[in-house]
Amino acid sequence: MENEDTSEINVEQEKVTNLASALHEDWRRTRLQEDGTFEGRVKPTKDEAWIAAHGTDQVDIANTEYIDLPEDWQAENKAAAEVIVGILSESHEAPDLSDEEHISMVGEKIHTAWLARNEWAKGGDLDVPFKDLPADEQAKDINQLKIALSLEK
Repeated sequence: MENEDTSEINVEQEKVTNLASALHEDWRRTRLQEDGTFEGRVKPTKDEAWIAAHGTDQVDIANTEYIDLPEDWQAENKAAAEVIVGILSESHEAPDLSDEEHISMVGEKIHTAWLARNEWAKGGDLDVPFKDLPADEQAKDINQLKIALSLEK
């Protein structure tokens, strides 16, 4: 019994890691340049182990794969992936992306979780229910779900 529980946890963790990586790669594609490189985006990290290994607290998140990012820069993709994997685990069937009501319900869960993680958005333009978000912002939330579903095929 305990091995089954451990196995299920490992499968969930693998799904989260794979999805978090795919979400990071999806974001990186927005920075892809004609020569095949990525437009850099250097950010500071507080991950002491990463700093010690690299000799700097600066990381180019656009030119670093998810698995090689410091923990603090993996955090948002990992948290988003945990939400999506949780939604898919709760559901007994794949979400119906042709059903606007279903999309709105799932989008609301994704958006609410994002708001809870991003205090800076409180009181701003994005601090509204999913259905009241601009279409491009709704698409960002639903795109995460689409990426997850593509990984399950």
